[in-house]
Amino acid sequence: MSYILTSPLFGIGLTFLVGILGLYIKTKVRWSLFNPMLFSMLFIIAILVVLEIPYSDYQVGGDYIMKMLGPITVVLAVPLYQHHAKLKDHALAILLGITLGSLTAVVSVYFFSLLASLDMTLIKSLLPRSVTTPIGISSSEMIGGLVGLTIVSIVITGTFGAIVASWVFKIFNITNPIAKGVALGTSAHAIGTGRAFELGTLEGAFSGLSIAITGVATVLWLLLFQFLEFI
Repeated sequence: MSYILTSPLFGIGLTFLVGILGLYIKTKVRWSLFNPMLFSMLFIIAILVVLEIPYSDYQVGGDYIMKMLGPITVVLAVPLYQHHAKLKDHALAILLGITLGSLTAVVSVYFFSLLASLDMTLIKSLLPRSVTTPIGISSSEMIGGLVGLTIVSIVITGTFGAIVASWVFKIFNITNPIAKGVALGTSAHAIGTGRAFELGTLEGAFSGLSIAITGVATVLWLLLFQFLEFI
């Protein structure tokens, strides 16, 4: 039994099975507040706690999944290629929207963290919250943040964004699929992109594009903050 728990197959298999269960429940309940990502995370935590399985045992397989996040993000370029004509038509607006969106994410975290009198290490850990996990980890290490806290903030941000997206679009009467995709990818990274693909392939394609540009823009904003000695 101990051999199975310490094997990479345990973490990979558990994540895979719980993920399928979350997606199955999603198709059955069709409840906008239900998020398969959040469900999977909480369900796996519950299993580890109830069965008293050390997180380190699960992490052996979980690390393999983490390493796949980069290649999976690149694969998102495929649907974008299928809609490259629309990208040419709206390139400037998309670029400006993503750039300003990433700046807003960084500035808002910095401002509210200062209001809350957070320690600078905590602030640095929270600043990359709106980028995909691989970029967030590298960014956190670059500016001296706590990687673990950065990952948690990324997951919370993405999950929250994916859950409230439909309400935000309805309240502000956002109907353009490109605008929806850019908004989800810029603010809620990969988790938001999953939600975008549920809305349509066009939304998903531009959400995937937004992940990449947001990651680059956020790194540049963080470097600027360092240069200005804000962090």
